[in-house]
Amino acid sequence: MILIGFIIVMANTYFSKSVFFINQHKYKQVSSQNNTISYRSGSVDAPTIDVHINDQNRKILINNEAYFIYNAKGMGVNKYSVTYPNGHKYEVVVNQSQFFMSYDEHGEYVSEISFYVNGQRIIQEGEEEYLPSALVIAAYSEHHTKQGSLALFILSWLLLIYGWCGFRYEKFQKFLFLISLRWIWTNDHEPSDFYYFMSKVGGVLVMIGSIVLAIKSFFIY
Repeated sequence: MILIGFIIVMANTYFSKSVFFINQHKYKQVSSQNNTISYRSGSVDAPTIDVHINDQNRKILINNEAYFIYNAKGMGVNKYSVTYPNGHKYEVVVNQSQFFMSYDEHGEYVSEISFYVNGQRIIQEGEEEYLPSALVIAAYSEHHTKQGSLALFILSWLLLIYGWCGFRYEKFQKFLFLISLRWIWTNDHEPSDFYYFMSKVGGVLVMIGSIVLAIKSFFIY
């Protein structure tokens, strides 16, 4: 139990960090100085992103190119104006369900669907290197997401303990038999050998499931 507690505390440092994605690269905050926050990705080909904060507005620097974002809150939605280094402008609307929709200068909807080959984004004709919504998410920490799920990770360990007890300890198997109340309507008031065998099988299956759940908990965003 002490070991499990230590693992959960260490895992919390992973699950408590907020991240965002740009072109499938996961970014984390690496430094914060004055009004500038720097983010880096674990991918060597992903550039560093610097976000300069000016009240509700932001300036993003990527590869020495500046992207300007202006925040204009509306009725029940957040509206952002995004200006690219090439002069192109977009409007990003975020509703109360945190659903992002982007529009170009002519008010036409901009698709958020991107195509990738071997992990590299294929930029279609007329597309920007970075999607407007992705820049908005990067610029405002309230739109970042926690990496993984601590709740699922803790649940996986509880299931692992449950599965191990169901596999290893006969007293625990008998306890489960008693609380199932099966002994009330059966002729045998004691668990059968088949019941003990199936308890072990069930315990193994639960432990396997708990390991799968633990791994999955690291990749939920």
